[in-house]
Amino acid sequence: MGKSASPACSTCGPWWRLPLLLAIVLAAILLSRSRWLRETTTEPTRDSAPRTSPAETDEQVTLTIDFGDGRRQKYEPIAWREGMTVHDLTRETPRADAQLATRGTGESAFLTNLDGVANEGGGGRNWTYTVNGRLGDRSFAVYELRPEDEVLWSYAAQQ
Repeated sequence: MGKSASPACSTCGPWWRLPLLLAIVLAAILLSRSRWLRETTTEPTRDSAPRTSPAETDEQVTLTIDFGDGRRQKYEPIAWREGMTVHDLTRETPRADAQLATRGTGESAFLTNLDGVANEGGGGRNWTYTVNGRLGDRSFAVYELRPEDEVLWSYAAQQ
């Protein structure tokens, strides 16, 4: 008499491999989704970033937003600080009920929505910025400002 046949498949391997594989796939999906959510953020413009009133320093920067429909809002200057970017200025300029939505981080960050006005994509109107009249040549999250810089966000069709 030979060995009795095993009820498990001899070529299938241990039973725990499939549940483990499913758990790994589920974890990868959840991780990628949470990373995507962090990259697509909607952050209130009022935050806990340190602010200094312009009266405390002579070095300041200003922000103006042109909504492309005749509305143009110029905000009070805020204190400039070393390493301040266009993103920092936009986020730190006090505005009631304003929202700033971005996608990506660092050199790949771009603005998707400002004060409830969203980019329309290719062929439509989108947000672009200028600093002292010169079109931004890199992501607003890495463009460092200097004292007395004037930033203008414009919502218009690309030319």
